[in-house]
Amino acid sequence: MTKKSKQRTALIIGRWQPWHEGHRELFKAALERSERVAIGVRSTHATDEKNPFTFEEVCEFIDKDLADKYMGKYDIIDLPNITNVIYGRDVGYSVEKISFDKDVESISATKIRKSMNISPVENEVSIAERNKRNNHVGGVLWLTGLSASGKTTIASKVERKLFDKGYNIYMLDGDNLRDGLNSNLGFSDQDRNENIRRASEVANILAESGFIVIASFITPTKQDREIAKSNNKTKFYEVYISASIKKCEERDPKGLYKKARLGEIKDFTGISAAYDEPKNPDITIDTETLSETESSDILSKYIEKNFPI
Repeated sequence: MTKKSKQRTALIIGRWQPWHEGHRELFKAALERSERVAIGVRSTHATDEKNPFTFEEVCEFIDKDLADKYMGKYDIIDLPNITNVIYGRDVGYSVEKISFDKDVESISATKIRKSMNISPVENEVSIAERNKRNNHVGGVLWLTGLSASGKTTIASKVERKLFDKGYNIYMLDGDNLRDGLNSNLGFSDQDRNENIRRASEVANILAESGFIVIASFITPTKQDREIAKSNNKTKFYEVYISASIKKCEERDPKGLYKKARLGEIKDFTGISAAYDEPKNPDITIDTETLSETESSDILSKYIEKNFPI
């Protein structure tokens, strides 16, 4: 057990949309009662105009305010949408309400959001209208798997096949986004998370406009895949493109595994960085034993079943 985990820790829970002076005062009061504070961020972002900021943006607000003076004194935790705190008798901790003076209590996150000129608007054209014109609903097929497992090849073949059948369909590829929208991101854990956050937001916009999106991203961690799913409000399916490291290295069309083995590429998924194999994907396509045609046919039929014209 680490020294950090043994410290007396207070928990504060909120939306923090955005974090402001009143929240800082709450943090300081919590720290006075403990050695460390866990700042729980309720997962309510992007649900309405009251919650426009993502978890990552909330973290930035908090760090900007607290890091200089309180570094090492707090942790920011991504929580589900906690609505009730229930506890039993003799549980070893207390639950208390902290009150402040009128000036602090009157600070309004809503007013702060308005001062930031953030005012999400609704489209005049509804999703239902778009679906009617397209003759099918929009949604996302999120392809996850190791590099060279076959994600892009399958996505490309399926896009062509279903487009020719009349589907409004678009392949969203990781390399394409990193060449443009995400060109400022590297491969640190933080940048990988932001890469997926942006990609999933783009996928959601396309899906809400009526496209069936085939998103092809390695998405190595369970957390990343949960981010992708939570950011999409239409039909979402996780597709695991399965192939072993050995098979992917045999293919290695870009020579990336070779460079990773030589140490020329750091934090390469499957070699020097972990890949969390999906436990409960909506569909698994085993490209180690199936041909490109067989694999693409499986995904095409799956889409046609779940997105009938």
